[in-house]
Amino acid sequence: MQPILSSETTKLIIIWDESCGIINQIKNTKSLEGIATHIQGEVFFYQYELDIPFNGEQREVFDVGDIVYWRSETDKTKFGILFMYGNTTYGDGTKPRTSSPGIKIGTVVNYKDISQIQSGENVKLG
Repeated sequence: MQPILSSETTKLIIIWDESCGIINQIKNTKSLEGIATHIQGEVFFYQYELDIPFNGEQREVFDVGDIVYWRSETDKTKFGILFMYGNTTYGDGTKPRTSSPGIKIGTVVNYKDISQIQSGENVKLG
């Protein structure tokens, strides 16, 4: 998979986190596509095929610019890729926090551009 997130308005360059235990499963995927949802401090898109089990690396607090593989705690068939650009709805004002645990899979080089992606835009990772 190419280290790029493209939307209708924005292109983000990604650096994969090679220390992440699940990164090869992500990178070996041809591409991932979805519809962007933009909420305070993050943009994400759901996936329904990307079922990668957690491996003990999951957490809820991240840094600005982090890309996170997320799994829903309430719907076991729902997965997502999150792009953090600021304090999130679940954050405490200091760092982005997810609604349920996730694993950092990379970093967005130009993370301030994440905020330009609007809800409803088609996005493609890879």
